Amino acid sequence: MGSHNSTSRAPRKAGLFSPDRYRPRHAIKPRIKNRLGARTSVSAGLLMMSVAGSASPLAMASADGPDPAPEAAPAPAVGTAPAPVAGNAGNAGVTAMPRLGPPSTWVVSPPAPLLTIPAAPAPAAPEPAPEPAAAPAPEPEVFDHTGDALAGWINEAIRVMRSHGVPVSEKDVKAIRTVVKKESNADPAAVNRWDSNWRAGHPSKGLMQCIDSTFKAHKLPGHDDILDPVDNIIAGTRYTISRYGGFDSHPGLKSILKGKGYRGY
Repeated sequence: MGSHNSTSRAPRKAGLFSPDRYRPRHAIKPRIKNRLGARTSVSAGLLMMSVAGSASPLAMASADGPDPAPEAAPAPAVGTAPAPVAGNAGNAGVTAMPRLGPPSTWVVSPPAPLLTIPAAPAPAAPEPAPEPAAAPAPEPEVFDHTGDALAGWINEAIRVMRSHGVPVSEKDVKAIRTVVKKESNADPAAVNRWDSNWRAGHPSKGLMQCIDSTFKAHKLPGHDDILDPVDNIIAGTRYTISRYGGFDSHPGLKSILKGKGYRGY
């Protein structure tokens, strides 16, 4: 009786210290279920390994010893997806990360050519402004409008004298023409061979009958020919202005005005 009580009390006493004693009944059952689920998962994993051709724990303990190491799989080409790893049937549909091969297998694309932007064209140089046309030379001043050869000589002689400051103008044209007509009859080569000057050895010459000494004293630079009509008019006019003050006091012209006829000067 005593032994029976001791044996029946031992389990009862151990139950007092059991961790599940104070757990509610609905919390004990899930723990048992978890144990069953874990066992079931292990069994399912072994079954899948067997179906995929993997070595089972029993096959691994073969009497022939360990199998030789499997050959290394060739490296996949760059840009291709790697083949699925055996034994990973449970991860079907999951793509492994690509692996780069050695640098010698890399394909390097050449860089894209740089876009060359042409420089903006330099602005065209402005065309030079056309030079203004040269003003036409003024018409030569005309003092004697008669139009004959003598008029041309008188006009040129007056222009030269005016450029040198000689006080002569258009009002003197008539007086000059009268003296030339009376002295040489408008002949540039006329030489007096009958008056006192000829007898003295220095005859009068040219349009206004100047002797050599008078011509040299009243000529202008560049007008050195006593028989040149323009040069002779210049020297004779300047002599008249120098000695008589102008043609108004010329002795031959004054005599004409008095009605006595012309007389040499």
